[in-house]
Amino acid sequence: MKAADALWQSGGEEAVTIRGVAAEAGTTTPTVYSYYADREALLTALRALAFQRFSGYLGKSRDFRDACVRHLEFGTSHPRDYELLYGRGWMERVTTDAQGSEIARYTSHLVRAGVDESRAAHVAYPVMMMLHGVVMHRLLNKKPSPLGRTIAAACLDACMTLLERARHGK
Repeated sequence: MKAADALWQSGGEEAVTIRGVAAEAGTTTPTVYSYYADREALLTALRALAFQRFSGYLGKSRDFRDACVRHLEFGTSHPRDYELLYGRGWMERVTTDAQGSEIARYTSHLVRAGVDESRAAHVAYPVMMMLHGVVMHRLLNKKPSPLGRTIAAACLDACMTLLERARHGK
């Protein structure tokens, strides 16, 4: 896994091959296959590792707004992990359990912020999608710009507006 992660971080999806992982790990391809049935299984396990890092980063959030800020920061400062989590091919690599825990994280932040539990998931989805849109905008437009900062600030304001409306049952 360490070898696959190093390859992913340096070269993305194209860099992660069973042979490449074996060479990076100083072992043989049959050894890699003894741990992972195929390349997709390896990438699924690699995604789980990236999600652990993402969860650890978001787990330090003080409140809902901080969780949103941390989502944006993580995506920008860990672009390869974010690509693995939510870029091309991610739906093929995410388990149903992982999908549930990803939305549960935002739902729990919203509940702690005063949103009724029955409405929290309904609010969590658009929050996640807005944050995702900002991160993808940043990743696709590698040069930081005033517009990018304005978009991020507007996204955070919109997340907080959704929170406030949900607190009041709207």
